[in-house]
Amino acid sequence: MKLLKRLGLGVVVLSAILLVALMAWDPLTVSSSPPPPVRDYEARIVRDEFGVPHIFGKTDADVAYGVAYAHAEDDFDTLQEVSAMARGRMATLNGASSAPIDYVRALLDIDGIVKRKYDALPDDVKAVLDGYATGLNAYAEDHPDEVALSGLFPVNGRDIAAGFVLRSPFFFGLNGPIQALVENRDPPREGGPVLQGLPKEKSIHPLSEDKLITPVGPNPDENGSNAFAISPERTPDDKTRLISNAHQPLRGNVAWYELVVHSEEGWDFAGANFPGSPFPFLGHNKYLGWTNTVNRPDLIDIYKLTLNQTRNQYQFDGEWKPLEKKRVWLKIKYG
Repeated sequence: MKLLKRLGLGVVVLSAILLVALMAWDPLTVSSSPPPPVRDYEARIVRDEFGVPHIFGKTDADVAYGVAYAHAEDDFDTLQEVSAMARGRMATLNGASSAPIDYVRALLDIDGIVKRKYDALPDDVKAVLDGYATGLNAYAEDHPDEVALSGLFPVNGRDIAAGFVLRSPFFFGLNGPIQALVENRDPPREGGPVLQGLPKEKSIHPLSEDKLITPVGPNPDENGSNAFAISPERTPDDKTRLISNAHQPLRGNVAWYELVVHSEEGWDFAGANFPGSPFPFLGHNKYLGWTNTVNRPDLIDIYKLTLNQTRNQYQFDGEWKPLEKKRVWLKIKYG
């Protein structure tokens, strides 16, 4: 009887140790980013009657610091999600539904791209990225009770750049072919017009009828955003018109965030950015306006490989090349 009690107590103790270990596993194993180089930033945030932040600074980097801080005041949750995505920790923050994003980040070798390319960026660009990262870190330090994931901060300019590298391919639809290949389905139809002179089934990739790409049907030519520019000569009041309809959601990490920036180095425009960006992507200044749209350029090519019998080599230009393999560990939040 005593033996059974001891065994039972041992199981309870072991379970408690295992539970504590699982709770502490991510904080103990996560690798933190070094903070950006220390420098003083001076940014002034003034909100208008609609709550839109107007950010003033001496340098562009000062303004970028203010952009991050103002955005964090309004939507720190989304900015944390973007930061976790850039660091490959989306599944740690949100659970198993975000694991594919962390996997794609590893698949595209985002860390390797940033490591190879970041140092070649102009110094003023890196200064802006570091300024923005420092603004996020400052808000996290000022509001520690709002930080949702241990070890997420500090972030640095490389983390901000990684967010750009990771998210850009999703704007031209890379997630569609990857998902289709993982699920062993035919890839979705590519963008662009149907080629003339070819049978329809050969000019496009087949697409299942239940997978409509657009609200109006499966034709990628109709999937996109709208932008119109009208000159003063064609308006009744001699005013220029710029209409931007970028078809973005109202919430989330690709929702527009409205802001106005003023820098003594030259920034002086109003517009909107995405969470994780130090500057507006669309907007206007005193002299011009610009916008961008979502569409489907043909930027993706898929090749079917011929493998050898052991499936560890593929054929390329008549030669057999070894397939590369690596293991990706995904840390997923449970419960």
